[in-house]
Amino acid sequence: MAYADPVPLGAGAVPTTSPSYASMLGRSWSELPVRTRARFGVEREMVCYHGRVVASDCTLFGRFFRQLARLVGSPLPFDDTIGPATVVVMATGRGGSSWTRVYRRNAGRTQAIRSVKRFAGPTGLEEYLGAGLCMALRVRVENTSLLFESAGYSWAVGNLRIPFPNWLTPGRLLVRSTELAAPCFRFCLTLNHPRFGEVLRQEAVFEDPS
Repeated sequence: MAYADPVPLGAGAVPTTSPSYASMLGRSWSELPVRTRARFGVEREMVCYHGRVVASDCTLFGRFFRQLARLVGSPLPFDDTIGPATVVVMATGRGGSSWTRVYRRNAGRTQAIRSVKRFAGPTGLEEYLGAGLCMALRVRVENTSLLFESAGYSWAVGNLRIPFPNWLTPGRLLVRSTELAAPCFRFCLTLNHPRFGEVLRQEAVFEDPS
């Protein structure tokens, strides 16, 4: 399957209308590097990022939870394999986007994790993980990195959100996108449990298409 390269700013890309990451961040949006704003500030039909998982760690509790998560569509990596990874982002309208993360495992096996980021829910932004499971997100800028931080989990029934009690959740998910030397950027995901601390960490480096 062939994936289209992103449309550069000034070459037919259309700035996302409200709601958008820019409107949610306000003045903080201008603190982000130009390449980050280009990546998150326009709505593209499809873009494909190739890269590699460079670090992956998980505690015993983290391993138990990510296997349990397979019951709701496997929103977390199965294991700690280091190796090639691909992310495909497709526009879903009104600034929303579907994300497909493909991890290549040993012996030619792959795992595809699919989710949808959409401007909805109690914080105005959420990630739909599948099987009715939603994760509310807060977005902010920290040291020129773009951060997505979980703000609660719930079941979605139409526009209704039924929250999970804290003891049933895996803890705080934090995703950090940081620019490296062009055309690369770093993606770092951590999962922190209120009792067991950091139970999962994954770091990957991707490239913007030329």
